[in-house]
Order: sequence, then structure tokens, then C-alpha cells
Amino acid sequence: MPIVSVIIPSYNAADYITQTLESVLAQTLTDIEVIVVDDGSTDNTRNIVADFANKDPRLMLVEQANQFAGVARNNGMSKARGKYLYFLDADDYIETTTLEELVNAIEQHGADIAIAKSESFDNTTGDTWTIDGALNGVDFDRPIAHAEYCDRLFQSFIGWPWDKLFRKEFIDKTALTFQPLRTTNDALFVFCALALADTIVCLDSVLFHHRTNNKNSLEGSRAKSWNNALCAIRAIGDRLSESTRGRACLNSYHRWILNYSLWTIESLPSAEADAYLTEIEPVIRAIPQNGELELDPYESKLRDLLDLNRAKAISCAITALKERDRALCDREEFEHELEAERVQYDMWRDETEQKLKSVYESHSYKLGNALLKPMSKIRDIAGR
Repeated sequence: MPIVSVIIPSYNAADYITQTLESVLAQTLTDIEVIVVDDGSTDNTRNIVADFANKDPRLMLVEQANQFAGVARNNGMSKARGKYLYFLDADDYIETTTLEELVNAIEQHGADIAIAKSESFDNTTGDTWTIDGALNGVDFDRPIAHAEYCDRLFQSFIGWPWDKLFRKEFIDKTALTFQPLRTTNDALFVFCALALADTIVCLDSVLFHHRTNNKNSLEGSRAKSWNNALCAIRAIGDRLSESTRGRACLNSYHRWILNYSLWTIESLPSAEADAYLTEIEPVIRAIPQNGELELDPYESKLRDLLDLNRAKAISCAITALKERDRALCDREEFEHELEAERVQYDMWRDETEQKLKSVYESHSYKLGNALLKPMSKIRDIAGR
């Protein structure tokens, strides 16, 4: 039995999948199986994967009709034999020590899930940046019990699977699967796994490289399937409500709904944003209004403005609030700087006056002044 099953859904990834597979097959942890599930590609992806499979028996090519990545991941998971599950996108790549470090951490700390830092890179420019929000305010290199992170789960982690290693026994016990959606098909699996885990561990290492600005990626065409996120939101809420451990994450989940909705209505075109708002409104209105949520002003304002039933009106109102707060902050900062300069000027003035006073009161000044007085009288007489 392999230690890790690496599951890679692929769709028209011919331009990138070679780099992806090379990074996986070059792992320092060699006892792995790699299951590539081709989701009905129309380019050369399958041939490239088949060539790799012919050269390395650890790789298996599975083919299916186009049903999107969630179904492909489920298909690969059903064939996985490893002790651990790792899901990688076909256009990303990983460090050579990634699987070894994740396995060592999850076994050392007896965790259900191991998570590490990740980096994005622009497919066109090559620019790179660390994805800060993926591990927000967590401790590293120690076991973190569910009770320690459940109240901020959705604010600390992002609902994608490729920065996480999952214990297969734990996933089998929870019976979690990916949703058969065009986009946002991974949120239910990832967030609910985190919500149901006993213990997780986070690594302070950048082990994953996520490609952005990829013209073939569904990530950039969210407007075509904006309602998929609503399916995920509802399914997550239903699953969390089924258990005590899940219910402990509901406050964090409710904050996530509000924050995600703000981002959605600001980023989608007007028609799609309005449609999203109409669908999400009953979900938002059902969120308990209690002090435990600790909403920021913009999340609170979203609920206040729902009666307008216009996504862009809410977006404009939120933007106006942000601009007002920014202006107030700028004004306060200017006033603080002005006050600091005034205090500094007063200090310099006081120091100068004190120095002058000391000079005037000094013996040498008085002596010099006495010697100069006769000379000034001579100048006065000469000038007459």
C-alpha cells in the first residue's frame, strides 16, 4: 500500500501538466501513487499523461467524460489505496520535499490534516507572492485541537485542497466527497473536513506553487457559474448543523458568508451580482443576530442594506463606507503629524530660548558686552 495517493484532475492542461507531474514524481517520498483523472480533455493532455504512465508505474491515467474537477477528484479518490490523500491541480507544482514534510508532520502530531504555506505565481509575468490568507493567525509545528480553531476556521483557512494532506481513514469515516459543480466544487470537502477533524497541524514552509492568470482555468470565469458558490454555501451549512463539532464552527461560517457575499457583489457583473444577492438574501437573513459574530462594519452594513435588494447599491454603500473611513484615517493621520510637528517646534523653540538665556547670563558674554560698549560709543561719535 502506498503512503500517499496523489489525485490530479486534468482538463486541457497540456501546456502545464508536464511540470506538474515532474514535480510529483521527483518527490523525496517515493512510496506514492499518482492518479490523474482526465476530465474529457480535447487537447494533448491525455497523451502526455499516458507517456508518463508508460515510464513510471506509480502513475495511473483514468479517463472520464467532462464532468468537472469535483467528479474527477471523487473518481480518483475511489481508486486511491494510500494512507493519505493529496489533491493537486493539473497546472500547479510542488516542492520536491512536499509530501515527505506533510507526512512527517501529520504522523508526528497524530493529526487528521496537515497544511502548509503556498505561493502564487503569475502565468504571464512570472511574479510570485505568498498566499497570506491561507494560514491566517495559526500556530506552526504543533498539534492544534479542534476547539482552538473552530471559532475562526473560515477566516484562518481557504477552501481549496492542494495545500493540505488528508488522512484517508478520517475522510472515509466522514464520507466527505467533492460536489459535482463547475466551480467551488472543493469548498464543502475542505471546510467540512476541517470542521470535523480532531487535530490539525500547520507547517511554516512554502511547499506549493499555484498558477494564476491561466486562460484555461475555470478560476477566471466565475461569472458563468456564480450560483455554484450558493450550492456550496448551503451544503456546508447543512453539514455543519448535523454535529456538535460542526455547530461549533457556525459563527465563523456565518462571518464567511457575509464576507464572501461582499466580495461577490463587488466583483461580479451587475446582473450576476443582483441574481446572487436575491438567492443569498434568505441565507443572510437567517443568520442569528448576536454579539458573538463580532462583525466588522461592512459585514454588518450588508444586512442593514438588504432591503434595497440591489447588489450594486450595497456595493456602492460599502465602498462609500470604506472611502469615508479611509478619509477619516487620512485626516486623523495628518492631524497627528501636524500636532507632532508643533510639539517638535515648541521643543526646539524652548531649547533655543534656554540656550540664548544661558549665553546672556554667562560670564564671557557679560565681559564681551562690557568691552564692546566703548567701541559702540566711538562709532556713534564718528557717525555724527
